[in-house]
Amino acid sequence: MRLHLRINGERRELEVDPSKHLLDVIREDLGLTGTKYGCGTGECGACTILLDGKPVPSCLMLAAQANNREITTIEGVQAHPLFKRIKEAFIAKGAVQCGYCTPAVVLTALYLLEKKPRPTLNEIKEAVSGVYCRCGCYQKIIDAIELVAKGEKAQSASSAQSHVVGKKVARIDLEDKITGKTIYTVDLKPYAMRSFDNLLFLKFLKSPHPFAEIKSIDAREAESLKGVELVLTHKNIPEVEFTTAGQTYPEPSPYDTRVLNNPVRYVGEPVAVVAASSEKIAEDALRLIRVKYKPLEPVFDPAEALKLGAPKIHPNGNLVGELHKKIGDVKKGFREAEVKLEREYETQIQKHIHLEPYACLAHWNEGKLMVETSSQVVFHCRRILSHILNLPMGKIRVRSWAIGGGFGDKQELTLEHYASLVTLKTGKPVWVSLNREEQFYLSRRRHSAKVKIGLGAKRSGELTAISMEALVDTGAYGAHGTTVTINIGGMTLPLYTKNCKNIAFDARIAYTNKPIAGAFRGYGTPQGAFPLECAMDELAERLRVDPIELRLKNIIAEGDVDPISEILSEGGKAIPRRINSCKLEEALIEGRKLFDWDKKRGKGIGVACGMKGSGVAGYELAASLARLNEDGTVTLTMGASDIGQGAESAMAQIGAQAIGVNLEDVEVIAADTDRTLFDMGTYACSVTYVTGEAVRRAGADLKQRILKRAAGFMGKEARDLDIKDGKVYVKAKPGEFTTLKEVATSAVYGDEREQLAGIGNAEDFLSPPPFTAHFVEVKVDRQTGRVKIERYLNLTDIGAVVNPVAAEGQLEGSIVQGVGYALFEEVKIDKQGNILNPDFTNYKIPSALDLPKIETKFLKSYESSGPFGAKSAGEIGFGPVAPAIANAIYDAIGVRFRELPITREKIAMAKQKSKALH
Repeated sequence: MRLHLRINGERRELEVDPSKHLLDVIREDLGLTGTKYGCGTGECGACTILLDGKPVPSCLMLAAQANNREITTIEGVQAHPLFKRIKEAFIAKGAVQCGYCTPAVVLTALYLLEKKPRPTLNEIKEAVSGVYCRCGCYQKIIDAIELVAKGEKAQSASSAQSHVVGKKVARIDLEDKITGKTIYTVDLKPYAMRSFDNLLFLKFLKSPHPFAEIKSIDAREAESLKGVELVLTHKNIPEVEFTTAGQTYPEPSPYDTRVLNNPVRYVGEPVAVVAASSEKIAEDALRLIRVKYKPLEPVFDPAEALKLGAPKIHPNGNLVGELHKKIGDVKKGFREAEVKLEREYETQIQKHIHLEPYACLAHWNEGKLMVETSSQVVFHCRRILSHILNLPMGKIRVRSWAIGGGFGDKQELTLEHYASLVTLKTGKPVWVSLNREEQFYLSRRRHSAKVKIGLGAKRSGELTAISMEALVDTGAYGAHGTTVTINIGGMTLPLYTKNCKNIAFDARIAYTNKPIAGAFRGYGTPQGAFPLECAMDELAERLRVDPIELRLKNIIAEGDVDPISEILSEGGKAIPRRINSCKLEEALIEGRKLFDWDKKRGKGIGVACGMKGSGVAGYELAASLARLNEDGTVTLTMGASDIGQGAESAMAQIGAQAIGVNLEDVEVIAADTDRTLFDMGTYACSVTYVTGEAVRRAGADLKQRILKRAAGFMGKEARDLDIKDGKVYVKAKPGEFTTLKEVATSAVYGDEREQLAGIGNAEDFLSPPPFTAHFVEVKVDRQTGRVKIERYLNLTDIGAVVNPVAAEGQLEGSIVQGVGYALFEEVKIDKQGNILNPDFTNYKIPSALDLPKIETKFLKSYESSGPFGAKSAGEIGFGPVAPAIANAIYDAIGVRFRELPITREKIAMAKQKSKALH
């Protein structure tokens, strides 16, 4: 049909398929990629546009419905008088993380402020609740809109300076994200459609069975369909086993999968892959593939899976791995205990729900396989592809574009191997992406776990023994299963080792016929924190002491050696860890005062502590290059990815301060195996601590080279010079200086020419933990089961804070995701292995309406092993959320919930079942 649009003030005429959605026309036909695909069901709000001046989701509307109507996208509001103020406020308040939802939020804010220049807090929350932000930026979004509404000026610290670590400088990536200019991998589709006339599209035929042998598969009719280039089945793929987990090497995860498997082990597992010249042809071809299955008996419960005689999901059985670690004499510790507690807790399956869907573009470029993707681990991705495809690593280039949320899910091969194999076989470029329902099946999810916790203590409160026993469901394949399980104990048990020297951790990891589990923010810590922190409250009640007092008697402190590090390590190497920085005692004492804890007991308040790591001790490597350009600016490289946490900005700050160059003169190149040096990737909270240290060392190396060069033509000794704010000056006479531009010009155009560059390598043998204490106040309606969070306070030690605004955002985002984990998020799977809620209509995540103002206080701390004293911040906020809320609910209504999520239905039912639950 002929479509007439008035878009961003221009009249456009297009010939489009009448069944095409408006979102696809905007993105693919018009190339306006600031409008995003998030769900396809009108729930998430990422596709929001202004239609005749009002915000609407464009993913539900057929293009024909917009004929002759006024459409405004983020690209069309740049000249609006309000837009500049909104942009400045969003930058100053740090109201952007990954940025995928940001254009939709900005359009919503623009509409609200035009309609009502002085909105109330509730009106702001109501307005932005229509757009999901999985990064959890709600508080900062609200703060930014309030700033505009009040007419106050937005301000950030100047970037025209070099001493920027610890200052509230604006992130370097925010303006492009706010204006819709940032390119995410999923935005490459219109580019690929325009650039490659032989582009192939992939579609998956998925298993309807949770466990089945493929007796026969006939793809001949599909292959004969015009436009079909290739059909992959288990018969024509490399006979190579691998793990999809992007981790350390050799990988701790089992090599238990192939590109396509027989048997298939979960509903939705790919059975065949069709590559065709259009998505429609590929979908039509799927219906022509004939598969005969022999259904096998599935196992969905990990305990059942490990029973003798259970159906074998994999040839070697259903046990992925087991752990039996202890220090001291646990039996003796329990004998010495005057009070004992034994409980069982259970955690559920949670989905990452990053709004950017999985997407990948593979093609040949200058004799190399170019894989353009959304990955947290580009170097691991390249290594695994090299193994699968039998291609040298030098023949593969993996580049990650901006990432619209990852949270661990993109620490994995999900689509890259399918696209790369088809490109290798056909020589043609390949595009593949997933819709939201496919994301639920084919991407990863959090491991569910059942954990038995035992505590023994003297009546005075000192712990004498701790035991933890975990049963973990890793799903159909074992990626990350063992390492996540290690952290269930390894990142929780050290908290209470001040007095207790008798500790046991036992765990079994089981295959089941459920979708695959993987890395998720917290990486095992939430599954251990929930039982441990709730059990500490239960023990406090038994002892008749305040929960804070019990914790203060037992928490680890600066100078202590973490005994758990000697028996449990995510990397496999047991490396004793001395705690150089820990402000947990201060967090509890100060939080008690700030929260008015003693006056509120019995009114619905809860507390929980938490710790995490900074990278994986003994297994990390990050390398960085710092190069001085001819004009005096600096280019830094980082092989890790920025997944919204502000890593590129943090590296720019660290590099600027290490060198002495102004922040505004630093460019960062990230996550490209051809343009950056090696980095293990963005996971395990490693970027600030490990990559940041590599950047600091690269900067320090470059600085020394600059000083040596400058000394030559300034007639000084290098030791008498320093660099600040882009100037090389004499320490004794700061007014005597030269500029970095003059030094750079001398280096490349003067005598004895050289490229001034520095290299930094950083390993991690300590993984210093950040620490936190969370305080929460709730109001519970026992009739409806609704839990309203009235107040949330966290006091956190992350060492020196590189960027306070970005770090606050990480804590707030972790807490928002933790609220969902605590109260309503759960993937529900029926007895046939089908996901019952694979969409945003039925899988609820927190919106702006579900949250109070989150208060974050960073405690003054310094980690001597970290760059400028820094530790990690990205995951520390998640673990304590669920137990703090559970403890608060118990304080409010006297009912103890030991299974997550604590839904309205469970609370409402507890009125009749309180005795059974307590």
